[in-house]
Amino acid sequence: MKKSIVFKWFILTALLFSIMLLFIGIMQNYFFEKYYISEKSDALKMYMNEYLSLASKKGAEEASAKIYENNHIWITKLDEYGRIWDVANYYIEVKLRNESQDNLRIPMYSFEGKFSSDVLSSLKVGDEVIIDAINVGDESIPYQIQTKSAGVINLNIANRLHGPDADEDYSRFRTSLYRGTITKTVFPEQKSYISFPYNESYFLEQIKEFQVSLLADNGKPIKRTKELSVTKNFVDYKIIIKPVVEDGITRYIFAMTSLQPVDEAISTIRQFYPYFFGVTLLCVIILAFIFSRWLAKPLISINKITGKIANMDFTEKLPVHSIDEIGQLSQNINYLSSQMEMYIGKLKQDLDKERKLENTRKEFIAGVSHELKTPLAIMKSCLSILKDGIAPEKREHYIQAMENEIQRMDLLVVNMLDLAKFESGTYKPEMAPFGIDKAIIEVCRSLAEQIREKELILTLRLCSQMVVGHKGLISRVIVNFLSNAIRHTEKGHEIVIAMRCNEKTVEVSVENQGNPISEEDKEKIWDQFYRVEARTSKAGTGIGLSISKEILKLHNSNYGVENTKNGVRFFFTL
Repeated sequence: MKKSIVFKWFILTALLFSIMLLFIGIMQNYFFEKYYISEKSDALKMYMNEYLSLASKKGAEEASAKIYENNHIWITKLDEYGRIWDVANYYIEVKLRNESQDNLRIPMYSFEGKFSSDVLSSLKVGDEVIIDAINVGDESIPYQIQTKSAGVINLNIANRLHGPDADEDYSRFRTSLYRGTITKTVFPEQKSYISFPYNESYFLEQIKEFQVSLLADNGKPIKRTKELSVTKNFVDYKIIIKPVVEDGITRYIFAMTSLQPVDEAISTIRQFYPYFFGVTLLCVIILAFIFSRWLAKPLISINKITGKIANMDFTEKLPVHSIDEIGQLSQNINYLSSQMEMYIGKLKQDLDKERKLENTRKEFIAGVSHELKTPLAIMKSCLSILKDGIAPEKREHYIQAMENEIQRMDLLVVNMLDLAKFESGTYKPEMAPFGIDKAIIEVCRSLAEQIREKELILTLRLCSQMVVGHKGLISRVIVNFLSNAIRHTEKGHEIVIAMRCNEKTVEVSVENQGNPISEEDKEKIWDQFYRVEARTSKAGTGIGLSISKEILKLHNSNYGVENTKNGVRFFFTL
């Protein structure tokens, strides 16, 4: 079944990859060139809008340079006569004779020979010049400047006016001749210093071509955006001319960008295709196989994990890497596995608890049976003596002995029942805050008579502190620890009850002067009916420390016993 799924998905993915590859090849052969040119046109239009925004803030020339630097787009703004708008870095100013108007500013980018050092050196402030211009409406457009020693000319206009291939559309223009004096020159001394866009000869050539075509139509404004394609040195260029109306005057955004030789690139791709398709087909087969195994992997994992769940093995969970149907299925299986594991674990805990209760009952019966033998034997002996009338003068002594054994048996049964209750795991004491120092003082008062009888010294080192727990049970632990200390402390020696507090816990300790406890006894003193003293001793019931241990477990307390320099120290924390 696994192989079948992998095989089917392998065929499907290989087919999909092959169709995608074929589609890419068709798109590259038939649609890429058109798409490329369309994208270039859209980019030009977008940069035109960006240029307008920059030009309004930084000026036309700086905006042109910024767009070219960042995007390699030639772009500038032209006036209504096709001249670059607001030339600020490359022009001369001439004061015309017999003219009342302001100085005439003449941009120098439109003249041939403008980069000749001889020509530039001849155009100096104070030189007399003769200017030929054509008149378009109210505007005079210079196309030739002559000094005594040199001159510059706009061949695009001059050839259409006077050349062998003169344009009939230019025959209607009236020409003018002006004389004047150069009052200002703004241009670099060397060609390498000329700023953008005046150093881009082919871009300027296209601007001048647009200007002469615009003038041929008598300066009639263009209403719609024009898109042109030109070629130079086997490189195609895209030109977009967008009219912009400002203050009622039509001006133009002129943008140009180069197009890579797309046809040559596509021809090269076609030659490369046989090798490309061969390698790609091999990659498709490998990727399809990997992809199909990747698709089948979740199902294989699901099959593996569900098999383990069927065998009651819940150790592994399905990895969830997605939120689709397979991911949801994996989550549901993991949830089902967790629920089954939880219920089975709970069932095991219940069974363990039942076994523990059963063992507790057995230990209770065995312990009670064992511990009741001695008091019952004593009571039987006393009754026999009283019944036979032996030593009638000691009658009160034997009756008192039987009463003591009855009290001891009663205490033993009560303690055994409490121990069984604590060990069962079903008892949950109610916890509440109480003052541990006050509880210790109350216990000391209740045992004051025993302390006085043995003439013991009781030292309390307490601090006022509230703790969380069951006051009655904790008091019982303190009673057991202190009673144990009284029992094992010789006459006239000291018992110290101390508290150590920090931010989270309180440690209570009961230390008595006496013999140390061996390492073996340290582990066993918490067991039922185990006494460090001789097994025949009648002191205590033998389960006080066992009860204390279970109470402290219910409080999640750290407890223990250790030998000190002068005796033994029992402690616990709350």
